Amino acid sequence: HQIDRERSFFGVYTVCTNSRGTVHKLYNGTTLHGEQSMDPEDLWMPRTYYTREGPLGQVFEAMNDAQILLRTGVIGLGTGTAACYHRPGQRMTFFEVDPIMERIARDPKLFRYLELCGSEVEVAIGDGRQGLLREPDGAFDLLILDAFTSDAIPVHMLTREALTLYMRKLAPGGLAMLHISNRYMNLEPVVANLVANARLAALIQEDDPSDDELLAGASRSTWVVVARDPMDLAPLDSYDGWRLLEENPAVGVWTDDYSNVFRILTW
Repeated sequence: HQIDRERSFFGVYTVCTNSRGTVHKLYNGTTLHGEQSMDPEDLWMPRTYYTREGPLGQVFEAMNDAQILLRTGVIGLGTGTAACYHRPGQRMTFFEVDPIMERIARDPKLFRYLELCGSEVEVAIGDGRQGLLREPDGAFDLLILDAFTSDAIPVHMLTREALTLYMRKLAPGGLAMLHISNRYMNLEPVVANLVANARLAALIQEDDPSDDELLAGASRSTWVVVARDPMDLAPLDSYDGWRLLEENPAVGVWTDDYSNVFRILTW
């Protein structure tokens, strides 16, 4: 059941709910960008590919346990689900290119993550890469890049120059997480080649929730975590599912001057 529909330069956003009105979902075209249970007992529960049991939840848990997480940057707002991981005393900044997306995420009739969890969370409107350029070097302990799930990915966010920028904005020991789930493109070799070219360390996890977890709102997803040094990835050793990335020389190294989406299409 459609409860809201808006169009912007970046496409058509549709908010739907089930027959009982207990779950709201946000779509851009046919791509799901987040959902929330409107049950009062579950309002604070991150769903889809943000679940606490999934790769993103594992990284937040590991960094909080190690007490090395003070500031988080998130490129891509969606419904604001990542705000569930914000803790008092920490800082979280979303970088969102479309002001319509922020308006949807802040409408309590549609989604309530920012209302309930994001009172101290900042939202900066504008291109994520440009927004990061304005931040001091070493400003973030964790950078989350959640901009690659649609059928038209922002290529300029997945180049050698972009990765260099992300690493520069990370504090010592910081991590960058890339959500590369995509129905149409296999982004693993793109990221693997970039990481190898920059002589960085990285792990990938293809999260496949159980049937019960899927029924509870989880989604299958693929995440990559990138660090300057393999030792920075040590806090993830206690979690299953992480593996090394597989490079593909045929894909090449994407730069601001070169990319080839045709080579990574999923036929």
